[in-house]
Amino acid sequence: MELIEFDWEGCRIDIFLAKKFGLSRNFFHHLIQRWSVKVNDNNTKKSYQLKLKDKIQIEDFQRFDSCSIMQESPNIDLEVKLEKSDYMVLYKPKWVLSHPWSIWDISSPSVTGFLYHKYKDLPSIWNFIRAGLIHRLDKNTDGLMIIVKTEAWLAYFKNLFRWKSESISIEEKEKVQLKKFYRANVNLTKEWKKFLDSITQFPYYIQSIVKTKWVYLKEYKEWITKIFWYKNIDKWVLVDIEILTWRTHQIRYHLSQVWLPIVWDDLYWMWENVPMWLTSYRLEFMDNEWEYVTISI
Repeated sequence: MELIEFDWEGCRIDIFLAKKFGLSRNFFHHLIQRWSVKVNDNNTKKSYQLKLKDKIQIEDFQRFDSCSIMQESPNIDLEVKLEKSDYMVLYKPKWVLSHPWSIWDISSPSVTGFLYHKYKDLPSIWNFIRAGLIHRLDKNTDGLMIIVKTEAWLAYFKNLFRWKSESISIEEKEKVQLKKFYRANVNLTKEWKKFLDSITQFPYYIQSIVKTKWVYLKEYKEWITKIFWYKNIDKWVLVDIEILTWRTHQIRYHLSQVWLPIVWDDLYWMWENVPMWLTSYRLEFMDNEWEYVTISI
């Protein structure tokens, strides 16, 4: 613990620490919540107003800037469906994070936690918390994920994503040899039959410019979701989907907008502590050795 002697009376402790170390107040809020900051040997609150000669004890937080913090992540086992020298495809179960949202989620089971314990020095687009990832699945969505193992594959796959993202028309996006397929069980709302009956042919494209809930987007973007098959099953409808754009909550939002909310979707239908019925069940892509890979669960 680092010991800091304070001599500026009346300043909130979170403001003082943020100014002293050049980090955000929110960063120190998390430290305080973890009892990693003490004043005069006592736990404190973020709103505490410092007094003359207070002695602040603070945990060595520099370790949170190093990948060694991943040692605190659970060492879980995940099923690897396909593994090559440059990449792998694995199955992520429901309730497992793709990656911790911040260092404060490190203790939750995650794909990157699995990767940290089983593989080392994987490349990352963002930082060590996302090492190996080039895409993600929601915590309560299960399914297939591609993991990169080398910088060469990361660069190749980034170009595929960029090509898909920057293509303007549906026709151009369809030509990109990178496809992600999902299967959802959706609720039969009063309006569902009207919507499905209005579809004269498949595939059917839901195309709109939106901004979804709980997602901090700086601008509105176009989302394109392709419905290519559905089947009535008892009181639900089973829907097969391909996404042509990759936006957070895209499938959940688009299906809810056409009166087909996914069963147990806690954001667009109702809150229940049960898995959402959405699975990423198939991936297709051309790898960097010109092999077209198709893998399903």
